[in-house]
Amino acid sequence: MGSWQAWRDLGPLIEVASSHAPEATVVALRDAAALLRDGRARSADRRLAEASTGPGRPWIAVARADAAAFYFTTCIRGMALRLAEGEPPPPTERAVDFSEETRVEPGDVSLEALLTNLDEGLSSGIPALVTQTRIARARIASFAQRCPANPDVETMARQTTETDLAVLAAEGHLTPDLAYLWAGVQMTRFSGAAARPFLLQALEGGFEHPAVFHMLAATSLEQRELEPAEEFAGKALQAYEQQKDHSGMAQVWHLRSEIARARGGKDAAARARAHAKRALELDPRYVPALLTLADMELEAGRESDAMDLVHRRLGALLGEKPFDAASLEEGAATLEGLVIAVEEPAMVQLVRDALLLRIDGESDPARRGLRYFFAATLDARLQEFQLAHGHGVLAREEFAESELDPPMDIEAFLERVQP
Repeated sequence: MGSWQAWRDLGPLIEVASSHAPEATVVALRDAAALLRDGRARSADRRLAEASTGPGRPWIAVARADAAAFYFTTCIRGMALRLAEGEPPPPTERAVDFSEETRVEPGDVSLEALLTNLDEGLSSGIPALVTQTRIARARIASFAQRCPANPDVETMARQTTETDLAVLAAEGHLTPDLAYLWAGVQMTRFSGAAARPFLLQALEGGFEHPAVFHMLAATSLEQRELEPAEEFAGKALQAYEQQKDHSGMAQVWHLRSEIARARGGKDAAARARAHAKRALELDPRYVPALLTLADMELEAGRESDAMDLVHRRLGALLGEKPFDAASLEEGAATLEGLVIAVEEPAMVQLVRDALLLRIDGESDPARRGLRYFFAATLDARLQEFQLAHGHGVLAREEFAESELDPPMDIEAFLERVQP
């Protein structure tokens, strides 16, 4: 289905369209491809828009959707995509902007129109056009899922993406980028082993996104193939370093920590600890690395040290300043991620105790409220419902003292954990 490099200037689409679409349409596609090679995606879209009438319009709709998926830089409130102009390489960073103060500019493309205009191609009855349309729709819908205008749009976009990917996979028509997306679905729904063939397909097609290497490292670790896991982790780290992506680097260092633990041996613990610490240096709020370090302390019989470690990191997770409305929402999301990440009962208990440790020394009532509430959720996980109710009541009292409203429904929680 074409290499990833070829797709960036619509090469595989033009090849198929050349034997199916009107000559004027093919000329417009080639003109747009030249503009894309110069990094002028907005100009390319204008050229395609000029050719969007007549019998070749379904092919033009496919090209506009593909180009937008490759070259947009910002998704504005889930309704418009801003295209790059004057940037030869495709953008690696995609921003999501939900600010109501952001104005739509001339040249911004309607996300809804991109999807709607593909309907004609899907119902055309021309197999080659149907396949190309489905490829374009999967690409655009996958981005619509990541910056949805509302929850209904998110659900519809996810269903559309997964349906199109499943059909393309069954037909053997996955492009390199879509093979990567389908691998993500396989990993989420099934396992790394199910995802691996599609990750390798993406890589063979030239789609060398750092996440592909990262996922291959994770699937190799899952299969206890430690040498390939280390090799892929090294490639992922190098790619993230080139992008100066500290969050991505932190994830890989944590994965290398898990690989070191799986290897075992004399220095395994020291290497694993060093790698996890490096992950936290790069991203102080990366919860999995924190939990790995705490788990290693537990394994060594140092429960008190493990608890102190988690407690000390609460400052990095929540920030040191008193909350305002925005930072309170962010803090709640961070602690929710922490409590979701813990699984083993011993770790659940340890994180609960760390949240409560020296809580009276916390000066901000909203911060105390958050800590009490999420400690209460872990109480409930431990089937300690009387404690859960008591800590929930304390959370309610702390927020009553604060000027900020709690970002979670404490009353509903208290009803569920009546002792």
